[in-house]
Amino acid sequence: MIMNKRWLNIAFLYLFIVAIIGITLRLMGFVPINFNYAYLLHTHSHIAFLGWLYNVLFVILIDTFLLPTEKNKKIYPHLFWITQIANIGMLCSYPLQGYGLYSISFSTLHIICSWFFVYTFLKDVKKANIHTDRNMLAIRFIKAALFFMVLSSLAPFCMAPVTKIAGAGSNLYYNTIYFYLHFQYNGWFTFAVLGLFFKLLENNKINYHQKLAKYFYWLMLIACVPAYFLSTLWTKPVAIIYVISVVAAILQLIALCYFLKLINNIPKKFITSLHKWVLFLFYCSLLCFSIKNILQFFGAFPSVASYAYKVHNFIIGYLHIIFIGFLSFFVIAYLIKEKELYLSKMCKAGLFLFIAGFIFSEIILFAQGAYVLLNQNVFPLYAEAIFYFSLPMVIGIGLIVIDRFFFAHKSLKA
Repeated sequence: MIMNKRWLNIAFLYLFIVAIIGITLRLMGFVPINFNYAYLLHTHSHIAFLGWLYNVLFVILIDTFLLPTEKNKKIYPHLFWITQIANIGMLCSYPLQGYGLYSISFSTLHIICSWFFVYTFLKDVKKANIHTDRNMLAIRFIKAALFFMVLSSLAPFCMAPVTKIAGAGSNLYYNTIYFYLHFQYNGWFTFAVLGLFFKLLENNKINYHQKLAKYFYWLMLIACVPAYFLSTLWTKPVAIIYVISVVAAILQLIALCYFLKLINNIPKKFITSLHKWVLFLFYCSLLCFSIKNILQFFGAFPSVASYAYKVHNFIIGYLHIIFIGFLSFFVIAYLIKEKELYLSKMCKAGLFLFIAGFIFSEIILFAQGAYVLLNQNVFPLYAEAIFYFSLPMVIGIGLIVIDRFFFAHKSLKA
């Protein structure tokens, strides 16, 4: 498999930009910088979603699931480059105006491109003749992922009327944002990654437990929509919302048990055949996926939900567990496995720093959250600590990007 090197490089460049913005946000905790924190935070999240993860999944899905005749269609390069115009527009406009005319216009352009991508991709998938028993589950996950992507995109169109009716900062305003976030990370990104996982098994002709896999798929699918209400519990809604949230969280927890059992039944010969970096990143991703579902389960209980939303460190730490630990680590492992990320010495050093920085910063985030709950205060030098412990992530991603851009390898042909 040879993916488009230039497109992948652009995706990794966005990951580096996300890291730069993230470290700037942490620097603002103790150094006065003339930027609006909230606007920069919007930029950070949008570029993480639409610059890094959307782009890298765009490339992988096209290359993995389509026939050469379909993946070489002109529509995909057109969509990719128009999407980059939207990303650059958001990168420039969000820091200056937050949710404003220009940023919303560029976001809308990205959404329209994503709709065209979904339509074209699903149409071309039918021609790839992959609807066999071995591939059906993988494509089901991908179809669900694309459905949730489209569903999440409804939220941005609601922002203007919601702001006008309820006002910026209202419960409805934030729940609209959480609608977008939930169906992006629990829907589109999660199901896409899981689809790639099963496709990896199928491509390597690994006989996984079909019944466990189907139970896992259906439980995840059924739970995804009602699990949105887990993000609304901070508003202290009516009792039925709590019940729905608990049921969704339990379904996800049961799904996790099926998934872990399925993985445990994968032939050891295949697992041991994986490169140690691939295996390590896969296990890190699996651990973070497990933590995500467990935290969502505990977050379904009113007292825990109340504490979680009072302490922003828990929310930030939780989101990073998903985006970095679960999603990004899996994608990087997948690219290494498919020989699309060459493990040079510089790349290995970058991965080591990336992982170390993630672990250290998560420890600091959750330790600070616990400290706030116990003492109602910030522990000394927290802002400085979280900044310096996050630096390895930025340096690590920077090394990976430098390696990809300036030290091209024959295994990474465009």
